Amino acid sequence: MKKILLSLLPALLLITSTRAGDIKKVYILYTNDVHGGIVQTEATFLNPNFPPMLGGGASAAGIIKKVREKAAREGSAVLLLDAGDMFQGTPLGTRTGGKAIIEYMNAVGYDAVSAGNHDFDLGKDNLAKLVQQAHFPILSANIIDKKTNKVWQYVKPYVLLEKAGLKIAIFGLTTEATKNMSFADHIAGIDFTDEVPAAQRAVDSLRAKGADIVIGLVHMGLPYDEEEGWRQLKENIAQKVQKKSYLNAMELAHYVKGIDILMGGHIHRGYNEPWVDPDNHTICFQNYGNGGNLGMAEILVDMETRTIAGYELPSKNSGLLLLTEDEYWPDPEIDKMIKERQAEVEKGFDEVIGVTEFALTRAQGESPMNNLICDAMLEASGADFSFTNFGGIRSDLPIGPITPRDLFRVLPFGNSIVVLRIKGATLRGLIERKIRGSRSGMAIGGGKVVYRRDGEDGKKIETFLVQGKPLDDDAWYKVATTDYLAEGNSGLDALAEVPEERIDRTGIILREAVTEYVRNHSPLKIKTDGRWIRK
Repeated sequence: MKKILLSLLPALLLITSTRAGDIKKVYILYTNDVHGGIVQTEATFLNPNFPPMLGGGASAAGIIKKVREKAAREGSAVLLLDAGDMFQGTPLGTRTGGKAIIEYMNAVGYDAVSAGNHDFDLGKDNLAKLVQQAHFPILSANIIDKKTNKVWQYVKPYVLLEKAGLKIAIFGLTTEATKNMSFADHIAGIDFTDEVPAAQRAVDSLRAKGADIVIGLVHMGLPYDEEEGWRQLKENIAQKVQKKSYLNAMELAHYVKGIDILMGGHIHRGYNEPWVDPDNHTICFQNYGNGGNLGMAEILVDMETRTIAGYELPSKNSGLLLLTEDEYWPDPEIDKMIKERQAEVEKGFDEVIGVTEFALTRAQGESPMNNLICDAMLEASGADFSFTNFGGIRSDLPIGPITPRDLFRVLPFGNSIVVLRIKGATLRGLIERKIRGSRSGMAIGGGKVVYRRDGEDGKKIETFLVQGKPLDDDAWYKVATTDYLAEGNSGLDALAEVPEERIDRTGIILREAVTEYVRNHSPLKIKTDGRWIRK
């Protein structure tokens, strides 16, 4: 089904009726937030009992190959793009430091990739090695070397490609929030600057170089709710408030002039049909995460004016292709390559280590999965109290057997347990900080918190027990958390001030602690127990 920008409709009708031969097609195939998800997986979200198989990167490769063959016959252009967070999140991605994912991306021929925040999870030096391995540019116009005040040497701000007689420019951006979401030593010496100025400079430079089409490949997300996102943006416009940093992709498309197409990422929320900015006419695409889909769009370019005349999607209602094997058969060569690498890396990952009799689900509050993780932290560390952030818990587990692969999906980031010796008043302040405003708190173990959402800031907590006794503001407690939070991330700045002599860096990987807990307590019968109550 053809989708045409309303402002360009008269022009396109004229073009198609009198000189249709002057329309050039550009096929864009796109991914984002793959997180190492190139392996074959079960689509349990479609049918938990009899899930169809997703072919992952091999099924995507089959589509890519066919589109390139079709484009070659037509004389059309093809772009294969990714908006960041390439490798962290699966054993194949994390255990190879991303190398296996870059091998795959090289094999299928990506044209450009933007750097995502999780691409720094193993440190900037690891990302630099991946850049050197890649046969394609990794882009970001707002990652700046603090010493030179120039774009970090291992990424490019943009690239200018010539395809099918068109000059197609692609610039990259990384969410500025990366500096608040990464370990300090992982990003030492580099900065993530305001997105709007960096993007506008890139666009202006590319237009000056003669770019016909400018594409923004940004690790920034379109809103979860398109209508609500646009409503909030309109309110800002009406109040003459223009953000220059910490933007979402919709805001970027509206504030930066001269972007024809924007490919977003970061939030794992796919848009079946693109969102088009009503003023700049920027066409914004976004796929789901974890490698289950491949996005596709056919861009129509008027070769006389060198402007976009419209676009088409591969199906009537969506540009997102769900990579089920029965519909998109895996490319044999790529499938063989992935499975050989997977076999090397994932030995023992499907061994059953325990069983759960209740579903282990996550929540923004208390939940069985949250309780499991925090109780495992206590058992491994001997602490009085434990907590972790909701964002670090990435998957649910159904009733039944549990394998190391399952736990890797739940805790993909390799964080270790840190025990802090802090006073009760400090602990109380941390929890108060996490329930302020619209925040939902934390996952906790070893205690009980009862709070009022409508209470005064700093005094929302009505009940705080640790090991069954009321929290004493003047007493010292051993509190277990992750090394990520202990550095002051996720708004917990106070933790960064804890002196080193009061920190026990256990070296215990959180995922390994949970693995041992599952082994020791199986069959698990974990339910909620009232440790976190919101009034």
